[in-house]
Amino acid sequence: MTEFEHAVWPPAPIRTERLVLREAAAGDRAAFVRLFASPEVGTFIGGHRPQDELERAMPEVPGRRPGLLVVDLDGAMIGMITLDARDAARPGHVRPDAGEAELGYLFLPESWRHGYAAEACAAALDWFAGTHPEEPVVLCTRTANDRAMRLAAKLGFTEVERFEEFGAEQWFGVRHPRAASGRTASDTVSASGTEGMAPSGR
Repeated sequence: MTEFEHAVWPPAPIRTERLVLREAAAGDRAAFVRLFASPEVGTFIGGHRPQDELERAMPEVPGRRPGLLVVDLDGAMIGMITLDARDAARPGHVRPDAGEAELGYLFLPESWRHGYAAEACAAALDWFAGTHPEEPVVLCTRTANDRAMRLAAKLGFTEVERFEEFGAEQWFGVRHPRAASGRTASDTVSASGTEGMAPSGR
């Protein structure tokens, strides 16, 4: 895949109607702590972490790495999007050599139900399609995470398989390259009214 050294990173800020997708900054640290300490966010990602532990362990500039974009609303972080290589040792692949780009996202609970997840993920997928036009993108989430599965469908992901992992049934889907689909994620998604939950294979 898709090693991000083959693309310019970080990309220039990606702007949507309401949001900016950008590299992490020192001012995002408190939001990262709240994100990973939130019981609501932790529901489908294997649980949350204690806030005091996060305060001690969180680096001064968390999340500054290839594949991670902060989602910014009016100058403040409300969530994050990741595009990482899927671990070859995990179930769920669509390439013989594995390592597909995998979409993930987490949003602060106060930003849910405003369509921000759909708007941000669509923009990230369109950016990825422009820099890696031949690469599929995969997504894995618990089948119990109804909101994440609805958003996956809106973003153009189709089911490949289901399997047990982390003690729960997982849904695994793929979004094929733009060249094959003939449309972008933005063509597929209307931001208004989309639930903002966090897909994860946990």
